[in-house]
Amino acid sequence: MKLKYDPAQGELFWAAVREIPGFPTGDDIPLRTMIIESNALFRLPEVLNTLYLQGGRDVLVVMDPTPMQRSGESLKPFLLQVLQNTGWKTHLLVLEPDDSGQVHTDMLQIETVKANILRGVPVLSVGSGVVTDISKHACYLYENENGWHVPFLVYQTANSVSAYTSSMAPVFIQGVKRTLTSRYPDALVCDLETLRDAPYEMTAAGVGDMLAVFVSFPDWYLAHRLGMDDGYTRLPQELIGPLDEILIETAEEIHSRSLTGMAMLAKLISLGGLAMSLSHATTPLSGYEHVMSHILDLINELQAKPLPMHGSQVALTTVLGAEAYRIFLQNFSPPSLRLQDCFPDPEQIRTHILKAFLAIDPSGKAGEECWADYRIKLEEWNRHPERVTQFLTEWGTIQPELTAVARPPETIFRILKAVEAPCAFSELQPAVDEKDARFAFLHAPLMRKRLTLGDVLIFFGFNREELWTQIWEVAQAGAGSEP
Repeated sequence: MKLKYDPAQGELFWAAVREIPGFPTGDDIPLRTMIIESNALFRLPEVLNTLYLQGGRDVLVVMDPTPMQRSGESLKPFLLQVLQNTGWKTHLLVLEPDDSGQVHTDMLQIETVKANILRGVPVLSVGSGVVTDISKHACYLYENENGWHVPFLVYQTANSVSAYTSSMAPVFIQGVKRTLTSRYPDALVCDLETLRDAPYEMTAAGVGDMLAVFVSFPDWYLAHRLGMDDGYTRLPQELIGPLDEILIETAEEIHSRSLTGMAMLAKLISLGGLAMSLSHATTPLSGYEHVMSHILDLINELQAKPLPMHGSQVALTTVLGAEAYRIFLQNFSPPSLRLQDCFPDPEQIRTHILKAFLAIDPSGKAGEECWADYRIKLEEWNRHPERVTQFLTEWGTIQPELTAVARPPETIFRILKAVEAPCAFSELQPAVDEKDARFAFLHAPLMRKRLTLGDVLIFFGFNREELWTQIWEVAQAGAGSEP
């Protein structure tokens, strides 16, 4: 299937995207170079030449210690040699893992990179989402503090997440993942041989990360119609296209790791990152499903455990959100709603949040961080009951719009099985048990200020314990195991 908007087409791509309704007028788009092709690695010196600002031939190369392969060779030494053979002096910075054995996007790692940045010297990140986000945000902070642009080039080593083209960075703050305003890279290089030879679980995770739109798109529209998000636009839907059809058609190419499949997935996740950047929010690809995943990450972080593949975990929380949407769309009846019960008492909610999060963080810091963000949403919700009244009046037109952008769990499972991605929480590494998945489902709405279906289920008085039983049964059955 041919993409309507192909990010590898350079200025032709941007000319077409600018015509999409909702394109942010006045936005400067520095990401002019997106190379997605076979043997793109050998174009790194050429791209660096276009970014270099002054003097010398120095480049700061940021990576983690994870060994990687490309066409039977060790990728990282080979890449450094290619640069050195063309006259570049490489300054290598290797990010060290924490006690969990992984490198995480936290301020300690970001400050480490920032301390190594020199004026006029390009930064090249060689890695997947975490290394990209750390390097990206270090460049952003350095620029803000010093007033000098840092040329930043991303060498994508896996089709794993949509971070590469995003102008935002998810960063752990007090153990809680927060999305911070950051910056675009100046150039993206996707070498198809590198993407082909990445561990397949990372490729499967990239598919999973994109599936989030089947919950995040309806979440964004829901928040918009409830008056809780005035930035809504259909641009991301138009930009990405019919994702379920695209993935079903190209699943075999992706699963076989053909260069065609690698190129298609790289383009899709590039579009995903750009959809967020052009919307000035992560909302298009991050709804209830991502907040559930953030809760699961928080649980592992606080126990110094490694995190599962982000996209694979998100795919499974998307299944939970998709079934929640099916139940909501089939059963919500405005006439049965008692409007006066839709606006919780802030002090009661605060007490509940602090107590609930003590179960996973006895220090209380995570609970306080969650309440600090959630209270903004609650105050806005309680301040405008007339918005809820209007929503109830217009439900007849809102319901079909939500149905059009949501997808049932069966569609998600079909795609996951076609690419042989994890279909059960027990298949993640490390595995997620029902207790933690339930905690995430029930408490994700209490974590941040953005409204999702999870909040609506609370405000509109759904019995979420009963919902969870139904949703977990569907998740288990869809994965091929007994409920």
